[in-house]
Amino acid sequence: MYGTIAALFSILILCSLMSFSAMAQSTLVVVSDQWMPYYGENGTRDEGYAVDVLRAIFEPKGWTVEYKELPWQRALDDMRNGHADITISKSKEETPDFIFSTQTLGKNAMCFYTNRPDWKFTGPDSLDTVKTGLVQGYGYRDWFLEKVRRKPHLFYSLHGNDAFPRLVSMLKEDRIQALPGNQAVVDYYIQTNQLLDQVFFAGCVDDPEQLYFAISPANPLRSKLLVTAIDKGLATMRVSGQLNYLLIKYNLKHWVPVKADSPSAPNHTQ
Repeated sequence: MYGTIAALFSILILCSLMSFSAMAQSTLVVVSDQWMPYYGENGTRDEGYAVDVLRAIFEPKGWTVEYKELPWQRALDDMRNGHADITISKSKEETPDFIFSTQTLGKNAMCFYTNRPDWKFTGPDSLDTVKTGLVQGYGYRDWFLEKVRRKPHLFYSLHGNDAFPRLVSMLKEDRIQALPGNQAVVDYYIQTNQLLDQVFFAGCVDDPEQLYFAISPANPLRSKLLVTAIDKGLATMRVSGQLNYLLIKYNLKHWVPVKADSPSAPNHTQ
């Protein structure tokens, strides 16, 4: 009996190793809308922090990393039907059916920006005095989505791969007066497009979420192997300093130092 159990266990281990070996020449499909500094323009030097991390982890193992820019809702659909492997989770609540890495990629602080220097976000009620833009399909906080549902006349939504830049243009034209977004993403866009004198920081929600790599649930065995590779790869990159280099490249901050003998300690960027 013991010999049979041991043999079955050995077979399972061998199958897992064979599966990972067979995947070693596979293509990893990464999808997202443009969300710099995490996801940028495909094929450029600045494809984004998340894409650079995945290339650093998987390409030395023989994988081909294929990054596709898609509207966010289309990206989620492709993840669910198995046409894509990985994206960044902008909210775990948005995609509870996905499989997540255990290592974080940063904080998803929901902050508000405005074209009116005197307007500040002080809570949900402060949105009653402005018209607010949003991207269809994004995982906003429940209270925010409830407010959109109850007072739709105060909100303007767009969809598509260029929804966020279009909303910023509407903000500049005063067609909307407030726009929520990830602080690192909006700050990067404002600085890159020299909008510091036109788009102003107005405050953040007090409960920032963590960002993770989200893996397609369509193939559980493949996804489990991907999670293992990502978590080990991130731990190695942290200890080697490679991940810190990418943070500096994309102006992401702050990095909590990790001791060389503790590669599995959690990391936090914001």
